[in-house]
Amino acid sequence: MLKDFVSNAALLIASFSIMGMLFKDKPLYPNSPLSSKLYWGICFGILGNVLMSFSIEVSPDIYADLRHLAIVIAAAFGGFIPAIISASLIAIGRFVLFGFSSTAFLPSIGALLTGITCGILSTLKVKRTVKAFIMNICGLIIVSIIFMIRIEDFTVLKNVLMMHYLISFIGGLFGYYFFVFVVDSNETQNQLKRSHIKLKETEERFRLITEYSSDMITVHNEQGEYVYISPAVKEVIQFEYPELLGKGMDIFIHPEDVERTNDMFQKALQESSAESTYRYRTKFGDYIWIESTLKSVPDQEDDEKKVIIVSRNITNRKLTEQKLQEANELLNRLSYMDGLTGIANRRYFDETLLKEWKKANNSHQPITLIMFDIDYFKKYNDTYGHLKGDACIQTIAQAVNNLFSLDQSNYTFCRYGGEEFAIILPSCDTKYGYTISLQVQDTVRSLQVPHASSEIADIITLSIGMASIYPAKQSIPDTLIKAADSALYQSKSRGRNTISIYEKPGRIPV
Repeated sequence: MLKDFVSNAALLIASFSIMGMLFKDKPLYPNSPLSSKLYWGICFGILGNVLMSFSIEVSPDIYADLRHLAIVIAAAFGGFIPAIISASLIAIGRFVLFGFSSTAFLPSIGALLTGITCGILSTLKVKRTVKAFIMNICGLIIVSIIFMIRIEDFTVLKNVLMMHYLISFIGGLFGYYFFVFVVDSNETQNQLKRSHIKLKETEERFRLITEYSSDMITVHNEQGEYVYISPAVKEVIQFEYPELLGKGMDIFIHPEDVERTNDMFQKALQESSAESTYRYRTKFGDYIWIESTLKSVPDQEDDEKKVIIVSRNITNRKLTEQKLQEANELLNRLSYMDGLTGIANRRYFDETLLKEWKKANNSHQPITLIMFDIDYFKKYNDTYGHLKGDACIQTIAQAVNNLFSLDQSNYTFCRYGGEEFAIILPSCDTKYGYTISLQVQDTVRSLQVPHASSEIADIITLSIGMASIYPAKQSIPDTLIKAADSALYQSKSRGRNTISIYEKPGRIPV
């Protein structure tokens, strides 16, 4: 009997192995396609018939076999359909192998009942191992009933059942776990195959991207050395692949950009990603602007990170940005420039005075404002014409502006409006303001610009008013403007060509 049992076990191993190889791409699960369940059901039916052919001798006239295990495993793994198919084939095989007789009828009915019972039990919401155990018990109960009908001797019946139960439990346990091994092995192979296919697809996509992308794609180790360069390298920086491989990227970067680029590289290693814009030296020695996106990824081969960098040439964009910036700066300068004289205009005067006023307030320093205009300028225009009048204003503005340009001071000289000008003197008191007023007066007088219509001289002269104030916390710059304008009015009232100082004192500095 032991020999027969070993033969049946060998049959199970061989059959499961062959079935696993035949249907490795059609795994058996409750949710498998109908075609897969059909194939597996037929195979388990054939297996059941083979097991009947190699029955185990229990006594001289009584034989047992493990055919019901084929139905149990089909139901446990595939559900109702493969269980019924295998049971039906086993029932038919009983008649084919042993002929149509009363002794063949009961086992056939038993096989069908086992298939129906196991098919119904396959819907239980329990673990597959528990489900298979319950199915095996039910199959044994059906077989036991058949033995009870056929064997009248109780002693013989008891021995047969004990032996059959022992063989079924051992064979069922062995067969179930071996089939689990077959199923898991096939699943592992299928997963490996899918992973291999996915890897090939990924590699193919990466190859297409790197070979046909206009962006340069490079891979670097943690030291920044090139370990891979895409073909676009020749188009972007004119180098060939071998000329960069194994070299550090920092030797090709503009010296002014090396530190910033290295910081971005370290950021990518630590924080996974970074972006950087820098100048890169091409093979011809010139520098181009490069914009790069950095992404660090783990490398399983050498347990260190690799940094993937996607770079593109943005030199044209940088040149456009630079031209745009220069144009904006020019527009900004023009917005603060007087169109006739080229010196600062009224807008610049207002903003500068407000800024210097706040600074003087914070530092408890005085601020002085000088305002002057050209004496009898309307008569000058009437006499010489407006073109000559414009030239006169330009000459005076240029001369006074040169006076401060040579001095390289932080004074602000502006055209306040018409023939009137203003000078802002930060951190200057009345005494120093008066000195500057005299210099302006002497500078214009030295120009000797003729003025035949003037009532006080035959050349251009100036009326000058000045005021010095220590700004108070709640005061506003208009206070200083009104004071200087008042002093200018005094100069005109006193006959022009003179300097007047606003005499009302400001607050005492802290």
